[in-house]
Amino acid sequence: MGAFGLVAAIGLGSLERVRQARLQRSHDQALQAHVERGLARHNEHSATIDSINSAVRKLARQAAIDKCGTFGKPLRNRRRDQLEMLADYPLEIMPIDEQAEFDAELPSFSGVLQNISSCVVSFKHTESISTRTVLLTFQLGQGRLSFVVDVTSTRQIDGGHSSDGTVLAVGVPSHIAEPAVAG
Repeated sequence: MGAFGLVAAIGLGSLERVRQARLQRSHDQALQAHVERGLARHNEHSATIDSINSAVRKLARQAAIDKCGTFGKPLRNRRRDQLEMLADYPLEIMPIDEQAEFDAELPSFSGVLQNISSCVVSFKHTESISTRTVLLTFQLGQGRLSFVVDVTSTRQIDGGHSSDGTVLAVGVPSHIAEPAVAG
């Protein structure tokens, strides 16, 4: 019996080691999949931020070209000059309804930019915004540049409204027609 007990103990020990190895392998695979999903989300977020930063720089370059005669001096401090150039830059505000679609009953209207970065934007406008999401469109020479914005706050100011929001994306969907601006 002693030999049988010894063989059974060794066999059970081997089975336990195999079970532990399988559990460890399964845990390692789950951890690797989790890390890879996190990296994919991070890469996607970084790509979005990079495209927004690129669009903000493009907008600042166009603003500098448009206002070049007004300032008549070379740009020195890039960030401060960028903010100065973009202040009061004209834009078109197009409300987007709850289904993330453009609604003809929600007319677009004009406004001016106060500030923009890769994350946040603030702008002034005379009409009130009836939706939480808007498309801010800027005319750049012959082209257009648009930012999808989640409006986080709007306050009444002299002569209109001032809104702040989070920049969600940049670009213009291909199905968007040229809107008519009211105001």
